[in-house]
Amino acid sequence: MLSSTALFAILSALALSSVQAAPADKDSLDYLANKAGKRYLGTAIQAYQLADPKYTQILESQFNAITPENEMKWEVVEPTEGNFDFSGTDKASTSHEIVAEAKKTGSLVRGHNICWDSQTPSWVTSITDPTRLKQVLKNHIQGVLGRYKNDLEYFDIVNEPLNEDGTYKSNVWYNVLGESYIETALRFAHEVAPEMKLCINDYNIETVNAKSKGMAKVAANLLAKNAPLHCIGFESHFIGGLTPQDIPASMKQFSALGLEVPITELDVRIPVGANDQPANATVAKQRDDGYYTAVSACLGDSLCPGVSIWQFADPTSWIPGVFKGYGSALIYDAEYQPKSSYYATQQALKDGKTTATHFKGIKV
Repeated sequence: MLSSTALFAILSALALSSVQAAPADKDSLDYLANKAGKRYLGTAIQAYQLADPKYTQILESQFNAITPENEMKWEVVEPTEGNFDFSGTDKASTSHEIVAEAKKTGSLVRGHNICWDSQTPSWVTSITDPTRLKQVLKNHIQGVLGRYKNDLEYFDIVNEPLNEDGTYKSNVWYNVLGESYIETALRFAHEVAPEMKLCINDYNIETVNAKSKGMAKVAANLLAKNAPLHCIGFESHFIGGLTPQDIPASMKQFSALGLEVPITELDVRIPVGANDQPANATVAKQRDDGYYTAVSACLGDSLCPGVSIWQFADPTSWIPGVFKGYGSALIYDAEYQPKSSYYATQQALKDGKTTATHFKGIKV
């Protein structure tokens, strides 16, 4: 007969073994990203999608970073002044909690966004008094970042501030507060969440052009004023066959300043035919090359912390609704099966280099 001490030891060992995590999938995207240099591989999601077990299984097995696609945007969080609605991130049923989902899986969260010229309610965009607008901005930042400061790693404080020529966009922030609005927003955010990494996020800065040079000038000026700016997000909404080949050079404009350069909203759209299928094999290959190139560029810059794909399955992509005739921009199909773009992403993570700019296909 076992002694009580021996029996306790056996039961303790069994209990411990029952709660140990399953071995990591060494081919999953998040595992490979971490192995390739402590990077993350993330995705944007919407709260309602977490009610789908098939969707959630892929999310939890392949990604270790989450961006709320809409749930933290101003029109959702504070649709009327002073009335905050966080139901998309933490007050819905358990299956719909984005922040809770991230905590459960140990994923980091990228908050998105505060100052933008879109999805901002009219009660904000109609303000013309600078003092009032600053107070409204401060109150909103305190309401959002004050709630989540211990749960978020990054936040896109300013989203898409520049025109294609590198000048400031006309929006309520610039028109009322001038170019200092970015510094003001960053300082408000830092006061509330001093440990959070604060970002400016934009598109078409992935190549060295007027817009990215303008952004580099904005960033340098902010840093010269000791503004709390920590990262420049590269949205990376690409077109198959037109993915920039000088992404590393553009990243260097910012990483040379000490700023992180995450890829924040990656997708690669291509012409499609029926059922959102690639129009031909050539354009599918161009899409796959785009994923390989973008992921490789991130791995090649030590200040690129990771890549986030803007949703991961084609039925949830924003592309078909905005770009007629284009689609198939993501890495899973309508049946939640991995596409060749998934394998291109996987191979880039395995290769861990930037010298190759084309995906050579699935190795069998």
